[in-house]
Amino acid sequence: MLLEQRMPPFEGVSPGNQALIKLPIGRRYHHLFLIYSGVTLAQMTEIRILANGKVFQSFSATQRDKMNQFVGLDAANGILQIPFERMGLKNRDQQELTAVNTNVADKNGRAITSLTVEIDIAGTATAPALKMFATQSAPQPGGPGVMMNIRRTSRSIAGAGELEVSDYLYGTPVSQSLNRAFFIPSAGNINRVIVERDLYNIWERETALNEFTQKNSDAGRVPQSGYWVLDTTERGYGANQIGLRGVQDFRMRFDCSAAMTVDAVIEYLGVLGD
Repeated sequence: MLLEQRMPPFEGVSPGNQALIKLPIGRRYHHLFLIYSGVTLAQMTEIRILANGKVFQSFSATQRDKMNQFVGLDAANGILQIPFERMGLKNRDQQELTAVNTNVADKNGRAITSLTVEIDIAGTATAPALKMFATQSAPQPGGPGVMMNIRRTSRSIAGAGELEVSDYLYGTPVSQSLNRAFFIPSAGNINRVIVERDLYNIWERETALNEFTQKNSDAGRVPQSGYWVLDTTERGYGANQIGLRGVQDFRMRFDCSAAMTVDAVIEYLGVLGD
């Protein structure tokens, strides 16, 4: 049974400050719902979710909203959904795979004993007010299980041409496979993305084909303006990930139309980080 619960109040909710909420431990978290007023999405410049004091998800509120809309959720309008589940899949077990299981130890004694959300609020916010609700269920045996680890990073290119990135995270305990990646160019356009693993080209698409395929999938993908999304689960099959375990070399190549910074928000499947 899914439970809908109001969470404890935030601390430190004021312009230019870091708001913080400590979530109760002992249940499995499927979704968070951030209810906000007196502050815009753009003014919540970073949201960090921490397990045992370590960040395992990071994005801005605007990025989270665009990520939600890509999988068919409504745009935020006073309520921002923060899903821990892998949204937009046909198989319920695959979707719930990454729900956050707290206060249950695995065979090595590892458990999530604290779960915290931090939100950076810009000084331009007028009178910010925040509260949180959560969708929960009973904890499952087996410990933290599979975690959705989300990382933000940026790379730049000085002019039109190919941007090659070989140092995105891969092959670590928190990055066993790539679930989805959002690329946000600061100017111009990304015309094509190529993914190489151990020197083999394993995935390549031009922009028009990528958006056509996503729009015409039956899994509810909605391409977002200004976002180039690599989503191998676009047809709704959660097992279709890019495996990164044991990989010796992993890189992506972007065909860029102009000088730009490419901000990336990358979803990895892995385990609870140290």
